Amino acid sequence: MRRTSSILGLFLLGGGFFGLARPAEDARQSFPLLPGTHWVYRGLVRSWRQGSTIGEVTDVKWTMSVIRVVKRDGVSAIVVKGFPTDLDWSDGHVAPELSIVVETEDEKFYLNGEWSTNLVIDQIDNPRFPLQELMRADDWFLQLPLAEGKKFCEAAAMLRADGRYCWRTGPPHPVLLDAVRGLSPGKRTGYEIQYDTNPDDAEFEFVDGVGIASYHYHHHGTIADTELHLAEFHPPDR
Repeated sequence: MRRTSSILGLFLLGGGFFGLARPAEDARQSFPLLPGTHWVYRGLVRSWRQGSTIGEVTDVKWTMSVIRVVKRDGVSAIVVKGFPTDLDWSDGHVAPELSIVVETEDEKFYLNGEWSTNLVIDQIDNPRFPLQELMRADDWFLQLPLAEGKKFCEAAAMLRADGRYCWRTGPPHPVLLDAVRGLSPGKRTGYEIQYDTNPDDAEFEFVDGVGIASYHYHHHGTIADTELHLAEFHPPDR
């Protein structure tokens, strides 16, 4: 999920530590992008401050929520408020913005990089607009089910020997989310998905049935860092 600036930044399988990826019966269960679902994160944003080598550090509490979903011809356009990337290159004092996550029947996910989300919302409300036009290879950040070594990016980046400019899935690892409000205790497996470039890097941890459990962005030059960890998970009201 990489915006036009230079970033991103998702999940897991619940069968036990270091379990193998298995097909999900419903991608919405693995990545619960349903209206009313919201995730609350806590963390920090570090920004540039003149005369300081460590920058300005701001503690943040951040909410991501699903506003609505439009589905047509096998493609879903999901309006999300407060995607974690909104905090990148900020001082931590920003309002959540609207973004569009595009989901396909083969469980690919794209973070639409249009500069004007309101324009995109107008398009998805037009029943004649093909939602497939919102899918661009350089916006592809995830495909389920996950497994070590999977890559998500445009064709040219897929061929790079260094793995850069591509979202890359790491090995499965145990995740403890017992302290997260709204989740029951239990064994979970997570995958880190990382994106590296010369000027910056980003990564997020994906947990099946939960979504983004953590998100990090780091710029290698001018100070710009985002670090978020899931504190609360709220499914839609039944």
